[in-house]
Amino acid sequence: MTAFRIRLVAVVVIGVLGGALTGLAFGLWPGDDPYATVDRCYITYDRQENMHSRCVGNWTRGGRGHRGPINGIAVSESWKPKSLEADPNYEWEVEIPPSHRQLRVFADDRQAWAPSVESVRWSFVPAAVGALLVGSAWAVTSAILARSPDRHLRPRRSRPTSRPHRS
Repeated sequence: MTAFRIRLVAVVVIGVLGGALTGLAFGLWPGDDPYATVDRCYITYDRQENMHSRCVGNWTRGGRGHRGPINGIAVSESWKPKSLEADPNYEWEVEIPPSHRQLRVFADDRQAWAPSVESVRWSFVPAAVGALLVGSAWAVTSAILARSPDRHLRPRRSRPTSRPHRS
């Protein structure tokens, strides 16, 4: 019963820490806002005529406002350019539809990520870290319990005091 209690406490502690880190990543911490305002988006084309985009905006983390790149916004070719001429970086600023002005994001102090096909792969990182922590806690508690002197759960084998006589 003691082994179960120790493992249960370890899993609960790791679950609480994982929940706190997940809440921090999702912007559910006091003073955080899980939404970002997209201020500007730019498109450019590479040599193979593939369109690339970048967007900038602002969000709140820890009660402080931050500004920077917002990754993972799916800029469509239907977004209209604001001008016919490219800027010095060979980019065209596009008009942002109202449906893409306020987006739910994962953010830190430097950049934000909008949940999209491009950013889904990063959602597996916290899940993998959580699974590794739970597995590590289980392994550590198993090792500690295996070495503990309280082994009354397993029957002990008695050692013979003398060797049997062979004939």
